[in-house]
Order: sequence, then C-alpha cells, then structure tokens
Amino acid sequence: MKIPVNELKEIIVQILDKRGVEDSSVIAEHLIEAELRGHSSHGVQRLIPLVKGIELGTIEKKLNYKILKSTSSSLLIDARRSIGIVLWNKIVNELEFKEPISIVVVRNASHIGFLGYYTRKLAEKGYSAIMFGNAEPAVVFPGKAEKLLSTTPLSISIPSNPPVVLDMALSLTARGKIIEAQRKGEKIPYGVAVNERGEITTDPTEALKGGLLPLGGVKGFYLMLTLELLTSFLTGSAVGPEVKGVLNTENPPNKGEVLIVINPKFTEKDNHGIDLMRRILGSLPGDRGDKLLKSSGNEINIDEKLFNTLNEMAKKIPYF
Repeated sequence: MKIPVNELKEIIVQILDKRGVEDSSVIAEHLIEAELRGHSSHGVQRLIPLVKGIELGTIEKKLNYKILKSTSSSLLIDARRSIGIVLWNKIVNELEFKEPISIVVVRNASHIGFLGYYTRKLAEKGYSAIMFGNAEPAVVFPGKAEKLLSTTPLSISIPSNPPVVLDMALSLTARGKIIEAQRKGEKIPYGVAVNERGEITTDPTEALKGGLLPLGGVKGFYLMLTLELLTSFLTGSAVGPEVKGVLNTENPPNKGEVLIVINPKFTEKDNHGIDLMRRILGSLPGDRGDKLLKSSGNEINIDEKLFNTLNEMAKKIPYF
C-alpha cells in the first residue's frame, strides 16, 4: 500500500512525541529518507525496536552523551544510550572539519539508521567521508552456523554533483531485509543465509535463527572481522557476540561507530575519474537512491502489517 510521505511522517512523530522523545522529526525524516532511497531494511520498521527500547528504558528519550576526549581533529563520545540517529545527525550538521583528516568515534548509541545518510550530508558540504561500525552478530563464518559478526555496514562518500555515496552491508544481504521478508511472508534469495545447522535456507525465519553469509566468502569475513575489531579498538565498544541492544532493545546498546572525514582542500579535488566512470557505467553508487527519491511521487510503499503496527503504536501507550 502507498502512503503519502507527510501522513507517514505525522504518524512517526506522533508515536515518538507521545513518549516524550527528543527531536522526533529528525528521526522521522531519517527513516522516511531510508524508505525513499530504497533502504527499507533501515527504514520505518526500525521504529519498532526503538520504541521498545524507549519504553523499557534501555534507550534514553533525550541526548545524554559525554565527550570523553577531544582535539581539533578528533572526538571520542560515549553516547550513554542516546538515540543514535539524533546524536549522529547533530555531529554531521554542527561540527566543522577544518583539519586535513578528522575522526569521530562513538560508543553506546542506539541504532543510527543508514550510514549513507551521514556521509552524503558531508559530501554535500564538500568533504569525503568513510564510516563504518558494528552491531549485534548476524553473520556466520562460511561453513559454520554460529553468528559472530554484524553485517558490518560501510559507507564511503566523495563530493561531486551528484555525490558518490557507497552504502552497503558487507554481508550478502542486510539483516533488515530478512526481517522484512519474514513480516511479508516472502522467501529470501538462495545463498545469502543459513539455518541453525549451517545449511542454505530461503526461509527468513530459519535465517534469523541461523545467520547471514559474508560477501566474498572467507576473505569477506576477515575484512568484516578487521573492521569490527578496528571499531571496537577505536571506540571501546563491545564486539562480535558481546554486542547487544541494536535490534533486541531489551538490552542497552553497546556497539560503536567510526567516522573519518577528509577535507579535500588539502589535496587534489579531481572529479575526472567520477565523470569518466559515470559515462562508462551509466551510474555510480548513490545514483540509484537519487532516482528512487525523485521518482517517489512523495509516497512510500509500505506493507499493511507494518502500517497497522504503526497505527497501534500511536494509540496504545505503552505498546510493549
């Protein structure tokens, strides 16, 4: 079913405002843009675990972060269970990145949405950015069945017109897409996930009990592992099976994110390669999302089950 963007935003804001959540419109705009850019796995369905955490007290309604270390080019933040979308929106909108390279690391924030949202904003300001982080384990080592790593989200942006914005999980699919398929009663593609016995499955329920497979097999797994270890090393966050509180918000969040910002005024700013490859390939990372956004007609296609849940959450407080 198609819902006007303004109507959906009003419902999300209403759900959050009734629970005393700070900056409800910031959260709503993020979730809606995720839907419009084709990232429904990180879209409106993420409101459900967020509300659950808020009602249970594992996620703070208002920003409660603490700056642990800071210099002119670095920032270490303990989010202290703050809403990740609100905190990271504040970081990319309010900070100035004057040094050649700056780094911001955050631990203990709730789910922050899709990383490309933030790296795109930075690219539009003229910066290149690299962002990655960890979350609850969802990915298995090839040939095994134990979930060890998150989907290891990664986003890289380059300023151009339009900006190049890579935003992807390093698993073969995002965990949110498995949850979405389960809710809709659909199968998942063959070869992206295994069941509890480590066997390939197309059943999303079995996949959630088992785990996802990494891009590139064993090599992909070790790339993911190294990024997650780097995240934990820099932020002081939990890692691997220790991570909690992202989808299962009965627990406080203890994950981490890393943002590296490159100011190209200290380097070359040569878009020749971008222009060349866009001519050859027809599109570059981020272009598909731009096209989906422009062609949306200010409507979002949302399944009836999720829409009914949102309406129930707006009426029933607490919902959980």
